[in-house]
Amino acid sequence: MNFQTSKGATYDVRRLPPERKQSAVLSMFDGLNPGQTFVVVLDFDPDKLRRQFEAFFAGEHIWVCLRSGPPDWLIEIGRPESAR
Repeated sequence: MNFQTSKGATYDVRRLPPERKQSAVLSMFDGLNPGQTFVVVLDFDPDKLRRQFEAFFAGEHIWVCLRSGPPDWLIEIGRPESAR
């Protein structure tokens, strides 16, 4: 599956309180079925979040940076067909 052409819903977490942004993204990912994706709009450098995904979901996620900020980042996150 080409995640670049099959984007799911877009979620803009920029208005959430800073302490809730990363947990909101992790929660969105947790709700994905295999083969599904979503795009998230962030107003912070997602490097720490990407490292969390690599630590907790190694081999179970797809991470594609569609736009690199600042001021905003656009990240597509998905669960591969073979995951779960």
